[in-house]
Parts: sequence; structure tokens; C-alpha cells
Amino acid sequence: MRSIRRIAGTVVGVLTVLAGTAFALSNISLTLGSLPSYDFGTISLTTGETDTVGTKPATVQFHTFTVKPGESINWHYHRALAYVVIEHGTLSEVHVNADGTCSAPETFGAGSGFVEEPGEVHMVANTGSGAAVVTWATAFPTEDGVHQVLPQFTVGGVYPPPNPPSCN
Repeated sequence: MRSIRRIAGTVVGVLTVLAGTAFALSNISLTLGSLPSYDFGTISLTTGETDTVGTKPATVQFHTFTVKPGESINWHYHRALAYVVIEHGTLSEVHVNADGTCSAPETFGAGSGFVEEPGEVHMVANTGSGAAVVTWATAFPTEDGVHQVLPQFTVGGVYPPPNPPSCN
């Protein structure tokens, strides 16, 4: 009797892990498209630097990913407009102000969204107790390729500033 309970408990545990993994992976998608030419221009970063990109072939991406509680995407900016929608959970964001100081954190919950202008240096973090599911879209020069931002988040269009701010 004891071994049957142990086997049943193990089976339930394994099924729970598999179902949770399937749910987590169902929230991850990356869709890419291409533009023969996009004028990124010269981007003035809020940290004072400039990023001269010009007109180049571009990749447009729509990406859904999960940010675990406590995870953050460190200081970065985008070379084109970035549209962000929080599908589940919460995300907090801090910007660098024009005077070099950092803004107070702004928290976004499920169903909210925001737009990042090119060159706005910012960081985002999941300060909530559950996973945050985020969908975002932007464009980036195709030649830049994609890189890993979080273990579960490989993407293009996220650039570290030359001089990251010291306020966290």
C-alpha cells in the first residue's frame, strides 16, 4: 500500500512538472519579418551619447517571453520604437532622466502597455510574486543579429548603453 502511494505521488509530481513546463513554453514565441530599408537615423541616448545607425535593412520582431520573479533586463535602449504589453503579472521600469538621474520605478500590471522611444535608456524588472508574460515589438538592423538577454529570452533590438547609469 505504501509503495502504491509513493508511485502515485511520484506520477502526480512528474505530471505537474511536465504540465508547468508545457505552460511556460507555450508563452514563448518569436516572430521575425524583414524590411529592405529602414531609417534608424542618429539616436540621442538619454545618457548623453549618440548612436549613429543610418538607413539599413531591418528585422521586425514580435516576441512573447516570460520574466521570472526577481529577474531583470539590465540597462538598455532600442534603436526604433518598442511597443510593450504586459499579458500577465507585473513589470517595473526605471528610466534615465535627461539630467542623468533615475526616475522612480513605474509598475505596469496585466493588460497595460507602454511605448519606448528610440534612445530611452531604461531597465525593467519583475518585482512581483509571479511570472510576468510580456509581448513586445520593435525593429533592429538585421546585421546586429540576436543575443541572449535572459536564459529564456534571446532577442534583437536590445542595446546596452556605452556608459550605464549607476543608479539601480
